[in-house]
Amino acid sequence: LSPDVQTKIHEELDRIFGMDEKREVTERDLNDLEYLACVLKETNRIYTAGPIIGRQLQKDTKICGYTLPKGSTCVALIYFLHRDKDVFPDPEKFDPDRFLPENSAKIPEYGYIPFGAGTRNCIARYEISTNFKSVMQLKDMQ
Repeated sequence: LSPDVQTKIHEELDRIFGMDEKREVTERDLNDLEYLACVLKETNRIYTAGPIIGRQLQKDTKICGYTLPKGSTCVALIYFLHRDKDVFPDPEKFDPDRFLPENSAKIPEYGYIPFGAGTRNCIARYEISTNFKSVMQLKDMQ
């Protein structure tokens, strides 16, 4: 992680938890870790756990003038979706600020889907985020 990102994370952790290392983490604390959430989202954008999503079409589907027949298997390459320069300028750069509220509003609804989308998205997405934020409370991770 870049030093400036680490500094922002530590500042946010200090603001929320102070110096009390024995204090229990609450759900409100986790929700208040806004910058850390941006870091986690940017990490998931670059290092998506499931870089490919496959679906079988339930009906004939027309896309860009082509008709794909029912039963066809379609594959979405999340790896490339998350590196689309039109959605994520300088896509190889680690930049958590992409996910600040004023910037994330520019990301299309399905432009960022590290856990899939719709009814079949990853059910562990919230647990992963909660566990990561809880571990980060340790503060001295390198």
